[in-house]
Amino acid sequence: MKSKENESFVRKLVSGNNIYSVVFYIVIFYVVFVYIALPSVYAFTPVSYISSVVSGSMVHQEPEINTTYYGWLAAHGFNMSVVKTWPFSNGISIGSLAVAYKVLPSQIKVGDVIIYHIDYEGLNEDIIHRVINETEINGTYYYTTKGDANPFSLPFEYNIPYSHVVGKVEYIIPYVGYPRYLFYSLSQHI
Repeated sequence: MKSKENESFVRKLVSGNNIYSVVFYIVIFYVVFVYIALPSVYAFTPVSYISSVVSGSMVHQEPEINTTYYGWLAAHGFNMSVVKTWPFSNGISIGSLAVAYKVLPSQIKVGDVIIYHIDYEGLNEDIIHRVINETEINGTYYYTTKGDANPFSLPFEYNIPYSHVVGKVEYIIPYVGYPRYLFYSLSQHI
């Protein structure tokens, strides 16, 4: 009797036509993605880092973005025709997966989006922001960043040494980073 009940439950689980089945397939997809696909990407490609976008600091939302991004850049002397050629000129949405490659420090230019790790006043996480200044001092590169949607650079965004940079963002995959975003959001409320 128990065997028939188990068999019936398994059939419902894999049928694809009920909520348990949908949740089952989502969990299977996520496990395969995180534990098989991503490690394979790191092992067999030049990708050095993948991170999820968990804040709105790179989201271009009207009308605020006209002040925080375009207005800020114009007020600080940036050529707007050059700005329009920058990578991810329309911003990066929450829940996107940012795929980064490790590059030489001289290959990171103003306008590029980088991922770097910070440990600042209890904040210990990855930041995905745009480079607004680069400096080389005695052979060491430093970068200042700003989130497109932020009104200014935050205190930890000045003079980030290249050693903290984990990669230059080359690709964005929308929506795939939502599970991490959800976990991040929940952890902020606990």
